[in-house]
Amino acid sequence: MILDLYKDSFEFASKKISILLVLGVLSFFSILIIPLIFVYGYGYRVIKMSTQSMINGEDEPPEFGEYTKMFIDGLRYILVYLAYLIIPIIIISISIMGGSINGVLFLIGVILMIICMLIAYLAIPNMAANDDSISAAFAFSDLLDVVRSIGYLRFILTYIGIALIALAIVLVATLIIIFIFGVLGVASLSISGRGAGAVSLFATIIFNFVMFFLVAPYISLFKDRCQGLIYSIGS
Repeated sequence: MILDLYKDSFEFASKKISILLVLGVLSFFSILIIPLIFVYGYGYRVIKMSTQSMINGEDEPPEFGEYTKMFIDGLRYILVYLAYLIIPIIIISISIMGGSINGVLFLIGVILMIICMLIAYLAIPNMAANDDSISAAFAFSDLLDVVRSIGYLRFILTYIGIALIALAIVLVATLIIIFIFGVLGVASLSISGRGAGAVSLFATIIFNFVMFFLVAPYISLFKDRCQGLIYSIGS
């Protein structure tokens, strides 16, 4: 079933290239904060839709719209996520203060960070599936029931798989770009020094464009779809 979940999420994330580009543009301007909130708001919309979906269904990424609600959903997503991560962040920050690292405290912070992230990955779908109630994101007994239904080991392994798949996507995309540059002779031009500066700049622009406007949004959609589907399995 987990492999089917990954397959569904792969296909889901690749159905609308236009959505990837819009998310890429919003992410590019995320330093302005407001675009970042819309990115999270769209991710929340994907998660919410996926909590009510069947694996290998005919779902497509939702369109952009209802921007006020998307903005509020984004704020809701960010606030819940920060609420879960604030304590690990504080512990890690304390561990590296004073110019030296407290190894034990840092390790505790990292472990707590991982645990809190795993809980948050269920908390947000639980909130989305319960009429956007923030209190549902902290209904720990309900979240524990979902984990039990999924299975502790399968739940953890599923998210490890998501992380590994995301890394694999980045590596494969990088290798494809390098191969294409090699076929076009970009690599040889750079090595020979003939127009190396301009070629290097062009290659950097293309690489960053593909990664930022296609690969990163694709991974984000893939992760959000998985997040909602995992919850639907256990709920």
